[in-house]
Amino acid sequence: MEMETITNRQPVITIKQRLLIRFRKAKEMAGPKWRDKLAEHNKFFDTRTGEAYMRSVAQALSDPRRGDVDRIECVTLALEEMAGIVNVHI
Repeated sequence: MEMETITNRQPVITIKQRLLIRFRKAKEMAGPKWRDKLAEHNKFFDTRTGEAYMRSVAQALSDPRRGDVDRIECVTLALEEMAGIVNVHI
C-alpha cells in the first residue's frame, strides 16, 4: 500500500520572521521607551545580558540576518507579556 502526500501549502514564513512580526507589534504597543519599560517589568532585561538581547533583537528588525532566534523569542515573549498580549504558541 502506497501513501501519497500532496500539500498545497503557501510559501512558509520562517519562525524567525514570524517572531520579528510579533516583536514589532509588541514593541509598537509598548511605545518609544519599550526597553526601559521591559527592564522595569522583567529584571533580566535590567542586566548587561538582557540589554544585549534587546539590542540584538532591535537590530534584527532592520536586518533580519542578525539576531539569534532564541534571543528574539525571549525578548518577544517578555514584551508581549508586558504589553498584555495573549501569547500564542510559537
